[in-house]
Amino acid sequence: MTAKHAALFAIPLACALAVVPRPAGAAPPPTTTALTVAVTGQAEHVPDALVATLAVERQASNRAAAQVAVNQTMASVLAACHAIKGLRATTGGYNVFPVDAKQTSWQAQQSLILRFPASPDAVAARPALQLIGSFQAKGLVLNDISGTLSARAARQTRIAAIADAVAQMRAEAEATATALGDQVGAVIKADLTSQTPFRPMMLATRMATAAPQVQPGPMTEQVSLSATIQLRHPARGNVTAPTSAPSGPGSAP
Repeated sequence: MTAKHAALFAIPLACALAVVPRPAGAAPPPTTTALTVAVTGQAEHVPDALVATLAVERQASNRAAAQVAVNQTMASVLAACHAIKGLRATTGGYNVFPVDAKQTSWQAQQSLILRFPASPDAVAARPALQLIGSFQAKGLVLNDISGTLSARAARQTRIAAIADAVAQMRAEAEATATALGDQVGAVIKADLTSQTPFRPMMLATRMATAAPQVQPGPMTEQVSLSATIQLRHPARGNVTAPTSAPSGPGSAP
């Protein structure tokens, strides 16, 4: 084979290696990537309300006598609560059971929930705390007393926690896109769930007429956010395939 014939065979072969057509029906390369991000947003708010749970407990030699004692005590307790402006009293579960196997003694009990629109450590809450102290002196059991959030404060805190979660989501998406050389696109899917707010708590038991001492800390609201975000691959410049030289007997050497 002469050098001229070798050159004629080499030109088509080089063009075949340079231009590989996409098989018919083949999918184009993806232009986006789905990124899933999971974050937890949180926000704090100082308690602006008081909540306390008490129980009226009385024992007697029979079931009826125990219930009468509880009913009378609860009636006087509710009357005292109504005398304090803003204090809301709600009765709860009622239960009667024998103290011993021979049923020679019975106990009746009823729960009471008190709510007041001021933080326990606020001056405005002192009358409510003093009343709770007097209830303890009369034999009521204080099971729980703490600061909590009003409905308005709870909504504000939740909105702030959501904003924190969204800011974290955007920051992580931007950081990931930058590292990959992509661009942040639209949010395809998002799931938001709330977690039980952390409530500082103080437990108290029977004590003298002194009001219970409560100094709650800030309450923390947390929300979990899981989102799927579209990352766009930057547009690539069009690559022009090399044009093969004409080949055949009539081509130039």
